[in-house]
Amino acid sequence: MTNSELKSKIVAAGMTKIKNVINDFEERITELKAVTLTDQTAESASQTESRRDSDLEMLDNLYGQLEFARQEERTLQLIDPRSVKNFVDFGAVVLTDKRNLFVSTGIEEFEVDGIPYFGLSTKAPLYKNMAGFTVGEKVSFHGIEYLIKEIF
Repeated sequence: MTNSELKSKIVAAGMTKIKNVINDFEERITELKAVTLTDQTAESASQTESRRDSDLEMLDNLYGQLEFARQEERTLQLIDPRSVKNFVDFGAVVLTDKRNLFVSTGIEEFEVDGIPYFGLSTKAPLYKNMAGFTVGEKVSFHGIEYLIKEIF
């Protein structure tokens, strides 16, 4: 498989991962709204109001997380898998001796053909330490040294 084909699979897997996160948030919001807006049990008014306030606060938090995940999805859509990188930059796949990185968004770890990749945000401290580096260079982060073996 060529690096271009692999990168296409990595981008697609990253999109699948973030879409699953978005779907999970949407399901949780739907479930919580159903309980919060329709729950008319026999509890005392103060207990119901207190719980409803707590549920509304949780809903607000979930909506914030959902919007963040949607922004991450929009960021991923900016990546052209055919774009070849020769230095650590947004959209690059960076293979090191410690882990495989996909410079994109903080989508955490996902697999492509059984190989783990870690979605690394350009806001992450590790990215800031290695931005612009090329193959063969080493970067240290929190006492761990990473040797860059391949970039595409």
